Parts: sequence; structure tokens; C-alpha cells
Amino acid sequence: MPGTNGIASNLDTDHAPNGFNRPPPKGHTFTVDGENQIPPAEAHNRADYVRKITIPLNDAPAWTPTRRLRVAIIGAGYSGMMMAHKLQHKYADEMGGLLDFVIYEARNTVGGTWDANTYPGVRCDVPSAIYAFPFEPNPEWSHFFSKGGEIQEYFVRTVKKWRLDQHVRLGHRVVEASWREDAAHWQLTIDHDSQRFQDHADILISARGFLSTWRWPSIPGLHGFRGHKVHSAAWDHAYDYSHKRIAVIGNGSSGIQILPEMAKLGGTEVTSFQSGPTWVVSRHTPAKLVGSDDPSPNPAYREQDKQRFRNPEELKRYRKTVQGNVNGAFKLFVKGSQYNAETTDFARKQMAAKLNHDPELCEKLIPTYELGCRRITPGSGYLEAFTQRNVHVTNSQIKLVDAGGIHTADGGYYELDVIVCATGFDISQTPSFPIIGREGVSLAEKWKDEPESYISLACPDMPNLFFFTGPNATVGHGSLIYSLDWSAEWMVSWFRKMAEEDIASIAPKQDVVDEFVRYGDQIHKTLTWTGGCRSWYKANRIDGRVTATFAGSATLYEKLVNGRIRPEDFDIRYRSANRWRFLGNGFTQYELAPGSDLAYYVDT
Repeated sequence: MPGTNGIASNLDTDHAPNGFNRPPPKGHTFTVDGENQIPPAEAHNRADYVRKITIPLNDAPAWTPTRRLRVAIIGAGYSGMMMAHKLQHKYADEMGGLLDFVIYEARNTVGGTWDANTYPGVRCDVPSAIYAFPFEPNPEWSHFFSKGGEIQEYFVRTVKKWRLDQHVRLGHRVVEASWREDAAHWQLTIDHDSQRFQDHADILISARGFLSTWRWPSIPGLHGFRGHKVHSAAWDHAYDYSHKRIAVIGNGSSGIQILPEMAKLGGTEVTSFQSGPTWVVSRHTPAKLVGSDDPSPNPAYREQDKQRFRNPEELKRYRKTVQGNVNGAFKLFVKGSQYNAETTDFARKQMAAKLNHDPELCEKLIPTYELGCRRITPGSGYLEAFTQRNVHVTNSQIKLVDAGGIHTADGGYYELDVIVCATGFDISQTPSFPIIGREGVSLAEKWKDEPESYISLACPDMPNLFFFTGPNATVGHGSLIYSLDWSAEWMVSWFRKMAEEDIASIAPKQDVVDEFVRYGDQIHKTLTWTGGCRSWYKANRIDGRVTATFAGSATLYEKLVNGRIRPEDFDIRYRSANRWRFLGNGFTQYELAPGSDLAYYVDT
């Protein structure tokens, strides 16, 4: 931020960044350009108060902001950097005059999930061509699905190229956020280098992602295990996993990727512990898109392919083809559809073939629930690993871990040297630190049972708080990267309106969110995500609401939020007692500028 490091002095809000002053004591009004807001005593009857007062003329052209907004963003992964690009580049001239911003990142580097997840075999299950910033398409991907290290290298390279980290404060963990109604801003508490300080923001954005907090699974005796215990999100690369008896707990994307890597190591015995099977299938042959006959589900890009992609138009054409295919596949998620039935039959046959039609393996590893109920993964090498002598599987529930191994519900006992917890992240959507909104409402308490949001972007009782990938986001279909781009456009539209119309706060109305969620439930009944599986889409329940995924296609989400806001859905509160104060002195800035075309609307 110009002229500041974005950090207030330790617990001292008298010297807050960017010239913002200490907010007044609770119960007082605050002043904007000499005009008081509605006093708290009059707030219960706003209409009568407005009728009996006269607002002084705002002697400035219409839509002239009265103050600069301060925006704080939590997280420097794809979401945070997408917003940084909007503010520093796409809308730099406009936004530079409206706001200042800071990005707080708890880790010591940018990258988010791709900095955190470095386990063996980590790979994105979204095609590389569309897993890139829209402003920085990459012609140099090595494979159709890229490894995590390659994605992180691309991410860091892009951030440096565009200088997106100039507002990022690494090693800064936000530990509390509280809404101040009297000042209409968020009071933030941040830890950095064993120091704690406070900052504030007119608008707070959570760009932490929906898979950002990992935890050990709740298995009795787990922490009494005397062997080596490791979580997929905190991989120990110093340990030698070869010649070990290894348990891999979980068969989500991380477990599917880790297991074959462990099986390849010399002298290992690997057992997969899973509560139930998951669909592992690749319907298409990706190499055909570039004219190759490589049958691999994850083909390498040839040098001739990369040379072609270095032509921006060719890369755009290819990316559109890949994205179009992904979006077109949404009909797979319609329950009872012919496409789902055909793909299910194909998936069963493909999985059985990879398992060498072994009846025991097929029974344990091929699901009976709807295809698409859980996230589908291509899982290169996963099924094939079970046909090896050193790889085993059990669907029996883990009852207990003791010092030497795992006890299962069927009476089995597995002596182990290593337990790999590929059990994913906290998917409850509740924040990992206190977020206290209007009238003391806690977001954790509000979301403890059923997290519900306004189109995954905002929440009632939480003024000026925006989310990337909040509850019911587009995490089950399409490319999340574009969804982040559309979400950022939605937020920028609110920045513009709030600054130009002198809006103090916005929060979605509770009845609007209630209606959105209930109607979404009706759509979800038609989709496979409400099928008979246990899924993190449903908070690891078999029955119950789908709380993670958007009720509809990625295309629908784009039409709903990309730069489009619905002010009628929000409780909007203004800094002035008269909401029309932004009309200023009756002139627009445009007509006062020399040389302006004052007949611009005459076009015929």
C-alpha cells in the first residue's frame, strides 16, 4: 500500500495504517465530511428522523467518493492473487482511487494449497490447461494433469511476473475479526513474529479456500502409535518410507495419489483402510485433443504441442475445447440420466479391467452408489496397484490404534511401521478463528450445524464480509479457477458501488439466503451429489443437505455472479442519513471535464 507497510503498531489503533483514525467510542456517531450519521437513539425510527433533518449540500460532482475504502484479504493462494490482479492491473486506475488493500498470509510463501500439499504423487485432477490464471495462460505444462510442484512453480512465477505480492504480508495470521457497528468496519487481530497487533478494514475478504485447515482423524489411540505418523497435508520428506509396513487411511484424492507411490518403494507392504469404495475413472483419451494416439489418462505434452500452444490463439482454442468438454459433462451429475447410466456402465467395466477382474477386489473397490456422488478422480495407477502382492485393502472400520498397529471392526489386526492419514481437511466451513459479526453473532456458531451462505459469497449478520468458495460454491464441477475470477468480479462491483454511493455496510438479508438455500435443496435432489454415499460435499454424511457444492452448473454460476450484483437482496446502510447524498452538487465529473462530448447519448 502506498506510504505504509499495511501494519498498525502493536495493539495501537491511534496510528492505524493509511491515515485511518481510531474509531469513536461505542454509542457515539462518527462524521464524514462534517455530517453526522443517524444517532443511535434515532436508529429505531429512521424514516421520521430523515424527514425532520436537512442534509447539507455535498459540493462535489455526483458519485465522488467521500473516503477511501480499506480492504483486507486473508490468504495468498489462487483466490487472493486473483483479487490482487483485479486491483493492481485490470481495474488499477479505477480501484486505485477508491481503496487501499492488504493481503494477510499465515504461511511464509504464496501458493495456498499447493505450498501446503507436497505429498508423493500430489497432482491436480483438473486439466492443467484450465487450471491457470485467466490472465496468465501457460503453454508449458508437462502433462494433461500437472503435479503439485509444477503448479506451485507456475504460481510463484506468475506472482513475481505481475508483482502480485507487493501487498502481501507473509507470516501474518489473522486470529480474530470483530465487526464494529459504530465505525462500520472490521477490527482485526493479527499475529506476526510472536507479536500481536490490530488493524481494521471496511471490507474483509476470506480467501482462505475451503480446504485450508487439516486435522488428525478422530481415531481412538492414534496418538499413542509408536511408529511414524504423517498427514498428507504436512508430509515428512525426511523420513525413509521404504521397507516399511504402511497404512494409508482414506481414499479421497490424496489417498488415491499417495497409495501407488508408497507401493513403488522397495520392500513396502501397503494396506488401504477405507470406509467404502470411490469411483476412479477416466472417460476420455486426452491426447486425442492434440492429435496424439497416446492412450494414457494423463499424457505428457509433446514438444510439438507446446510449440503450438506458444501461439496465444492456438492455446486459447485448445483451452476453450478443454473447458467446453468439462462444462458439457455437467449432465453426468443428473440422477437417472441416460448419460449417467452410460458412464456408470463404462466406469464399472474400466475399473474391473484395471483390477484384472479379480472378484474380491471388484467387490471392495467398485462402488454401488451413484457415479458422481463423490468427486470422481482419474487416479492414474491407483487401481492397478491393488493387483500387486504388496498392496492390500480393507473396508472394515478402524476401531482402535495401539502402539504397534490398527485394530479393525472385523477382528483384524495390522502391525505397522507407518500410518499415513490421507484424511483431508476440516470441511465444516466454520472459521479457524473467531469471526464476530453484527450484534455479537459468531460465524462459527451460525455455521456449526448447516453452513449457509448467499451464493457462497456472503452471509447474513456479517456485514462487509465476502468469501471465496464459501458454502455451496462451484467445487464439484468445472474449473474452480474461473469461478474465483467471477467471484472477484462480483466483489469489485460492490467495491465500486460502496465507494461511489457512500455505503457504510452491506449484508445479505436472512430471508433471501433462506430462500436461496431451500431452492438449491430442490435442485440438489435431482443431482447425484445427494446420492447414497458418504461425502465431504455433505459434511461426511450419507444423508443430509449438500453444503459444499453449488446447486447447478458452472455456467449457471457465471451467469449469476460474474460482475452482477443484486442490491435488492441486501440490507444496505449508508454513511449519511440521506442515501442520495452521493448525487453531490448536481453535476457529473464527466460533464465538468474540458472537451467532453455532452451529446454522447445521441446515437442516431
